Amino acid sequence: MNISTAFRKVLANILGLFAVGETIDLETFRGVTTKHTPSQEKRFEFLKKTITRSNVWLLKASRGRLGNSFLGRPVLLMTTTGHKSGRARTQPLFYVEDQDSNTLLLVASNGGSPNDPLWLKNILAHPDVRISRKGHDKIMQAHIANAEEKALYWPKMIAAFPYWQEVSDRSQRDFPVVILKQK
Repeated sequence: MNISTAFRKVLANILGLFAVGETIDLETFRGVTTKHTPSQEKRFEFLKKTITRSNVWLLKASRGRLGNSFLGRPVLLMTTTGHKSGRARTQPLFYVEDQDSNTLLLVASNGGSPNDPLWLKNILAHPDVRISRKGHDKIMQAHIANAEEKALYWPKMIAAFPYWQEVSDRSQRDFPVVILKQK
């Protein structure tokens, strides 16, 4: 195991112990399906907000050179238009690039929270989004995958990030998959 992998595992476990009181293995599907307690969800929400704000700041300040991956997974910045306010809203998100269809794939997991992420409501109202990856911006169009598309993409997504399956199994809702296509 190289130092980068060891660091990712240590950081994931520290965050997991703080947020939910257990270690986390992002590389394998462990089959854990127990639901989180309200106390664990509260700690996780605090941690999620702190990491999100820090990551947005770091990516913007470095023009995409720093913070473009987290725990070994690629991160992009997606800017949506608020469904109520009409204001720009920026969120760092893990993604999978599907070379076959030339699309980017997102999971609206909201970290396993019982509610959909707000950015999902935003793309339903305004499907044009701005994506920033490694400092390069482009406008893309987002749509929520139908059942057939999700069945096609979900195995590719959990192959890239097995922890999504575990979070999905622990959640009280079905996670939408969002497909981003170049305009």
